[in-house]
Formats: sequence, structure tokens, C-alpha cells
Amino acid sequence: CVRVLTRVLPFLLEKGDLGDTDPNVEALCWSDHHADGAAAAVGGKKNRRSDDNDDEDDDEDDNQEPLALLVVHAAMHMLFLPQFTCEFYEEEDENDSDDDDDEESDASFDDEDGAEDEDVIMDKKRVAKADQESHAEAGLGKPRRIRKGVRLTPHPAGIVWAPGVGFTNDGKCSIGNESSQYRRQRTNKSKTVHNPEAAYTRKYDKNRIEVLRLLLATCSDPLFSPADEYNPLASRWMSVAVAADAPNAPCLFYSLLNTVISYDPSNSSFGGVPYSSKLASDSHVKLVDLSAQVLCVLLDCGLSGDPLPVENQYGEPVVSLTEAQKRGFNIFRSLLARISDGKDLNTLYRGFVRLLRHTFESKNTLLPSSQSKLECYQEILILLWKTLEENPLFLDFILTRCDICELVVPICYLMYTSRKDSSKIGLVHLCTFILLKLSGERSFGVSLNRPFRTKLPCDLPLFSGSHADLV
Repeated sequence: CVRVLTRVLPFLLEKGDLGDTDPNVEALCWSDHHADGAAAAVGGKKNRRSDDNDDEDDDEDDNQEPLALLVVHAAMHMLFLPQFTCEFYEEEDENDSDDDDDEESDASFDDEDGAEDEDVIMDKKRVAKADQESHAEAGLGKPRRIRKGVRLTPHPAGIVWAPGVGFTNDGKCSIGNESSQYRRQRTNKSKTVHNPEAAYTRKYDKNRIEVLRLLLATCSDPLFSPADEYNPLASRWMSVAVAADAPNAPCLFYSLLNTVISYDPSNSSFGGVPYSSKLASDSHVKLVDLSAQVLCVLLDCGLSGDPLPVENQYGEPVVSLTEAQKRGFNIFRSLLARISDGKDLNTLYRGFVRLLRHTFESKNTLLPSSQSKLECYQEILILLWKTLEENPLFLDFILTRCDICELVVPICYLMYTSRKDSSKIGLVHLCTFILLKLSGERSFGVSLNRPFRTKLPCDLPLFSGSHADLV
């Protein structure tokens, strides 16, 4: 059924020679009365109901959602369907007595190993101070508190596909649990949410690929319009997918992002055995490529997200209802703009560096073509550009706390090797935009003074100098 929909939807979205949508398709996908046939099939039962029940049924038919919305929401639900695209999950449930016991045990542990905990506390304070300085430089103050809003925390956390931003390799999730000033006051005290180890399994990759293809097909509406007429607010299909009420949107965002960021091309299949990619295909590689494509599409729609931190009364990151109801709101862009933890920003940066450097490191091997080539490097560049544009903390972080030259080298390599290929002119422009974005900061020019010693597999003239000379 998923495959049939994936192949049928592009034909439904295709427009005529005059650029007009077929009125029959319009009525099928967006009419509120698309289920009249189904209603007629059960007409006999309705005739036996009372008048009051008939009135209620009529009200339900009037409030029926369009078929297009149901298809998009069904695809997003199926991406986290137990035993189909994820494992069974359940939240931890601990009573107050268990929490009290944990506090007592923690207190006794502090007495025994106070010196070690003091070092950990000092490290956390230094990291927190550095994060506060970054927030101040980016113009982001303390979180604003509101009573209600659209939650940006993945719930339940156990269905996220891969570790990375907000999720560690041992299955811990700290998104929405960092604010200690306002903890959720429940019978169960707020604790770090654990992601079961089984959630990181890859045995559902093939099913995830099929459903992601369906979701990508539903968002392919802009492909049937001229490029000069593209409007990021015009597609109703994409507006449904990025709306505030899109099911499992935070879980989908972190699943797609972490699937891409945590991928290691040098150790992708069969433990990094040379030429293994030539002998057998790896479904996880296809999932990474498709995840990058879907994430790029979802981030390209709507308006930019607001990076200003907003929390509810429980200290969880949220978006105000007024903001979420605006035309063009994109929950995925808001999630990307709200990544603020230093560890998460570092995970993002290391992932971008690892993936982009593989474009030339895969050719600098003793055995030629022994490593599989990364096919989605253009999507990775788009995600890097989107992150620089949406998240002001990320730009400051990579320029002040990271070696930005690790990112400059693969960008220059891709520009240089694509300069003569007319089909890659967009790639060259994208690399140029990224370098222009980085060059607006003084610290970027200072970092380029580091000596350049990397050997690139291209016809670049030999020279001895700094990264500034490379640029």
C-alpha cells in the first residue's frame, strides 16, 4: 500500500500544460467530503439510527479532514509504528519512594566521592558559563516562560532512531531536562528520559526507507512548478507536514538529523572491510541518503524559526501558540533554531566535518575505491547552510570553540573539483555562500592563518602556506 501511494501521488500532484491543478484531484485531496462513497456504503445502518444520531453523523462529516492531510499524518505516524519502524516502547514509571531512595543513595555517594564530584561540578559550571557567554553574544537571554505552548521535546524519546543531538550512545536523552530551576512537579519527579537500546536497531531500516519515500512524495508538489515561481509558503502538502500539529514532528526531526550526523562512511558496512560496498548493498546507507533529502525538504518550507528560548511552566522548550498559529510556521525550523547545548552543537559540527571530509579521504586510500563514496554530500552542504542560517549559536560555536579549518578544506575541495562541471554550478554557489557566511566574522580570518598540510586528491598546484592561501 505504501509503495502504491508513493508511485500514484506524483501523478496526482502533476499539473497540466497551463500550470493548473486538475479540479478532480483538488476535490479528491482537499475536499472535506471525500468519503461520501464510504458514507453511502453504510447508508443502511444510518437509516436505522435515530434523528439525533443522524445529526451527529452529519456534523462529523462536515468536520472531516481532507484526504491529503490524512495521508501525510498517516505517513508520519507509520515512521514510528511499533514492530514496523521502531521497537515497542514504554516510559519509565517510578514512584516517589523510589525517588527518595535514589536521593538518599546519591547523598551517601557524594559523601564518599566528594572530590570527584567537585571536579565534575566545576567542569559543568565552566561549560555552562561558556554557553551563557555564547547566548549573550548571540543576543539570546534567559528563557521566557509561558503557561502553554507547542512542545519541542521528543515524546516518547524511546522511538528516536539514532544517537546524536540530544541522545547519547548509551540511550540517554536530556532534551528538555537541562533546566533545573523549573522542574516538572509530578508524583513522579522529572528525570533524564532513557531511550531503550533496542530503539537504535537497524532492522527496520527497509521499512523506514519505504515510508520516507512516501513522505517525500507527498512533499514533491513544488517540483511541478517553474523554479522562478517557487513559493515556500504555497504548497499545502508541505504546510501540513511542517505544521505545529504534525504527529511525531520532534521525534522525526531528531531521528532524521541523528541518522545523518551519526553516520560514519568509513565504517558503514561489514565493519569497514575494503570493497564491502561493492559486494553487497547496505540499507542503512540508503536510509542516510533519504533522511538527508527529507530533512532538506522539510527545512525549506515556511518561515525561519525563532531561536529565542521559550519554556513552559515545567521547563520544557515550547513554541507559543500565537507563533505556532502563524501562516508559514515550520516546526522543524524551530527545532533546528533551538539547539543550544554545547554538546549538541559539537555533535553537529563533528558530524558535518566527518561526512564532508570523507569526500576526499575516501580517495586518499592505499587501495583505490576501497571505501564507498558518500552520495549525499550536496544534501549535507544544504543542511550545513540551513544550520548556519537558522541557528545563531552554531556559527559562534564553530568559530570560537572548533577548528573551522576542518570544515573549510572539504568545502574548498568540492568547489575546486566541481568548477568545470556545469551541472554542479549550484554546488559551487552553495559552497561560496557558506564561505561568505563564515567570512563575516573576524575569528574566521584569524583561524585561516593555520598552516595547510592536507593532501588533496586533485590537480591543485603544490604550495606551502596557510588555509587562507588555500581559499
